[in-house]
Parts: sequence; C-alpha cells; structure tokens
Amino acid sequence: MNIVLDNISKRYTTGWVLRNISHNISSGEHVAITGQNGSGKSTLVQIISGYLSTTQGSVEYTNEGQKIDRDDVYKQVAISAAYLELDEEFTVNELFEHYKIFKPVIVDSFSEFLEISDFKKEKDKQVRYFSSGMKQRLALSLAFNMDVSLLILDEPTSFLDEHRKSWYADMLENFSQDKTVLIASNDEFDIRSCTSRIAL
Repeated sequence: MNIVLDNISKRYTTGWVLRNISHNISSGEHVAITGQNGSGKSTLVQIISGYLSTTQGSVEYTNEGQKIDRDDVYKQVAISAAYLELDEEFTVNELFEHYKIFKPVIVDSFSEFLEISDFKKEKDKQVRYFSSGMKQRLALSLAFNMDVSLLILDEPTSFLDEHRKSWYADMLENFSQDKTVLIASNDEFDIRSCTSRIAL
C-alpha cells in the first residue's frame, strides 16, 4: 500500500498533538515513527489506520494502482498496540477463529498458528489469565497473520523479554513480505528493519 500524508495535524481540547506532518510511504516500505513520549506517535498511527480523523490535512491510500477510500482502509490494515485490548473472555483458539471472520489470514490452520505463536500449552486458556507479555505476543501473532497490505505495530516489544524479542524479529522478517509496515517506537531493536523514519 502507498500512503501519502499531506500536512497532517491533530488538535484536542488541550492543544495540538501533531502539526503539519507530510510523508510519502511507498508500497512494501518499512517506516519508523519516532519521538518523545507525548509527541503523537500513537495518534499518527491511529490516523493512518483510519481509526482517528485529522483536524487538518489528508491521508491518501493506493494499492496496486487503485485508490482506497478512507472509509474502507480498515479492510487492508492489521494493527497491534497495547491500547487495543483483546477480548479477554476468549481463548487463543476462539480469538484465532474470530479474527478469521473479518480478514483473510496467511496461516489458516490453528495447529500451525500455535506453532508460530508458541501458545500450544495455552491454546484453551482464556486471555484474561495471560501476562502482559503473553497478551502482546498473541496480539502480534494475530496481526502478523492477517493477509493485508498494511501492518501497523505500536511499541511492539514493550512487554517482551529478550527471548521473545528475537521471536518478534523472526516474525517480522517472515510475515511482512509484500506489506507496508509502520512501526511506532523509540527502541532501535523494534525499528531496525525500517529504511525511513518520521520523526515527531
């Protein structure tokens, strides 16, 4: 997916969070979104994902030469972020089947999904009993598995230990082919695959 940010600005009642952000993102590119806490990283990715509207400026999307309406862009987006909570009453199995209803997936077999996500022992356990790191790993696994053109990761390894950070790096390499990837983080490990940067 190609994305054009044209003078993006966002204002809340407390003031401006983003001012005049412009950037061209090419299809298949990995782009880092960096900045201090409170600089608007999460706000920008939520605008790009279609979840938030802009106060000023516009976002244009095209995929394989076809323009995508902003109201339809969610169909092409997978996002993993700590503020997007999983349904904690669901098990891993139930979440996997639930996500498949809404978007196509790369790995259709639940047993294969358990292998790549490493939740074999917890497959029938409700998410409410998971640690923060396990919840983040599950959210990442579900997002990586979406067969979409835009993958957005917000602070993707904030709750992962060193072993799971290596797992994240492998998943990013194996499941981001042909996807445009946006990673909001100040951790150089998270964004080491990125070839360009939007600094806020």
